[in-house]
Amino acid sequence: MIDIEGFRSYLYEEELAPNTIAAYVRGVTRFSEMFDEITKPNLIAFKQHLIENFKPQTVNNRITAVLRYCDFKEIPMKLKPVKMPKKTYVDNVISCQQFETLIAGLKKDGNIHWYVNVMFLAKTGMRISEAIRICKKDVMNRQVDIYTKAHMRTVYFPKSLLDDIANYLETIQENETVMQGENGKSITSRGVSGALQRFARKYGIPKEVMHPHAFRHFFAIEFLKRNNNIALLADLLGHSSVNMTQIYLRQSKEQQREMIDKAVNW
Repeated sequence: MIDIEGFRSYLYEEELAPNTIAAYVRGVTRFSEMFDEITKPNLIAFKQHLIENFKPQTVNNRITAVLRYCDFKEIPMKLKPVKMPKKTYVDNVISCQQFETLIAGLKKDGNIHWYVNVMFLAKTGMRISEAIRICKKDVMNRQVDIYTKAHMRTVYFPKSLLDDIANYLETIQENETVMQGENGKSITSRGVSGALQRFARKYGIPKEVMHPHAFRHFFAIEFLKRNNNIALLADLLGHSSVNMTQIYLRQSKEQQREMIDKAVNW
């Protein structure tokens, strides 16, 4: 019998991020729908089922989830991940023009809270799960240490961000979160995603680029346009290896397509 609730509690005690816990529980739940116990043949069969029905990243995520369950139950088990195709571009990145359209629309509508939220994501490169927890006092201190199970990194709040949201900061208390909904209350990652999709429709921006992580990509690309210190960017983003950050040195999928269209004209 697969102990889903016990696994959930174990992940919580391991201090994993809420989204990670949800993903791991989802992966083990899928396994439990097919098998009642952890055995090597069952794991291999589950992996084959995943390969036939899902993309490589999803396959590896769910394999990782089941292996974490094995750690929880102290079951010695190994299972090789599937090979991931090497990505040569960053996709679903909001462009400068689209970003300016969004900012102009929010300003025109007097939507101060969401103007602040978008600028906060775009000028820090933080993960949404991190950003929604940042308080005014952190921003006024110009930096905050973000702790995860693997490591710690320092996030800096640039002067241009403080200048952009200075008037707003005067309206909230030291311990209030900077990112808030239009009702002035704290927001969730899902709430941010839903709002961005509404703004996509309202301002005529492709919905594919209107998601919280798009602004993390935007931050990385714009940073490298102005400072090519890839090691510093890796630290700012919290990447464990510079290799993870190097993808931002490449053009986006759309830019590559445009370059090909211009070059192949014979």
